[in-house]
Amino acid sequence: MKYPIAVVTILTLIAAFVFSGCDRQSDKVERAETSVIEANRDLEIAKAEVEAEYRIYKSENENRLMRYDRNIEEIKQRINNESDSEHRARLQARLDEHEAKHRELRRDMDNFEISGRENWDDFKNSFSSRMDDLGDSLNNFFSFSRNRNTASTNQP
Repeated sequence: MKYPIAVVTILTLIAAFVFSGCDRQSDKVERAETSVIEANRDLEIAKAEVEAEYRIYKSENENRLMRYDRNIEEIKQRINNESDSEHRARLQARLDEHEAKHRELRRDMDNFEISGRENWDDFKNSFSSRMDDLGDSLNNFFSFSRNRNTASTNQP
C-alpha cells in the first residue's frame, strides 16, 4: 500500500511543478506583452512630439526663407543699379551661389522625413547652422564685396 501512495504523491508533486512553471511562463509572456505595448505607446508619443517640433520649426524657418527671398530681391535691384559691369558680373555670380544655397535649404526642409529623435536633432542643428550662414552672407553681401573690391584696387 505504501507504493501506490508514494507514486500518487510523486505524481502530484510533478503536476504541481509543471502547473506552477506554466503560470510563471504565462506571467512572463504577459509582462513582455505589456512592456511591448508600453514601448509602442512611448514611441508613438515621442514621434508625435518630434513631428510637432518639426512643424513649428518648419513654420519659423519658412518665415526666415521668405525674408531671405526679399533680401535677395533687394540685392538683385542693387546689383542692377551697379554702374561697373565687371563688378556687377562678380556680384551676380556671388548672388547666384547664395540663391543656390537658398533653394537647397528650401528643398531640404520640404523633403525632410522624420525617422527618430537623433535624426531630427542632427537635421535641426545642421539646417540652423546653414540658415545662419546664409543670413549672415546676405546681410553682409555688399560690405564684403566692397572690402574685397577696394583691397584688389589698392594692391600695387
